[in-house]
Amino acid sequence: MMKCRVFPVAVFLFVSLHALAQSEGVSGEWRGYWTDPSGLVYTAEVTLQTTRGCRTCALKSEGAIHGKIVWTLRNAGSNSSMAGKVGTSATEYVRGEMRGESFLVLNGYEKDDPGKIISLDQYRLALADNEQVIGGITLNSGPWNGQFLIRRVR
Repeated sequence: MMKCRVFPVAVFLFVSLHALAQSEGVSGEWRGYWTDPSGLVYTAEVTLQTTRGCRTCALKSEGAIHGKIVWTLRNAGSNSSMAGKVGTSATEYVRGEMRGESFLVLNGYEKDDPGKIISLDQYRLALADNEQVIGGITLNSGPWNGQFLIRRVR
């Protein structure tokens, strides 16, 4: 049932990519969600920064990207061991780089997770032309079947 709700949201976000925005690169605040085939659903509050205080250098592959993702478990799906943890939050710290103008590679390297609700992940993401949406796949412990979609917070 959750799949039916997530797909229309994703379509809506990608269809709305018509207007071009000022070049902001990936730096800033983002919000969205992560899902996997088992039905796990997390909301995400993401903060990304580029090194040297440069707002667009990461867009040009001239600087590293670092940040954090605050995850909140919203649905445990078929994972019954997680059912009692719905509503719990954890923080994953990430770093990576832009490859080309729109391909973002991030890797989790540390976490603050007292409830043990997350694993460190790897991300292969695309930055939309209008720089307002980032989406793609995550390693998800091996099969590259995690789906991650975030929108810039205004």
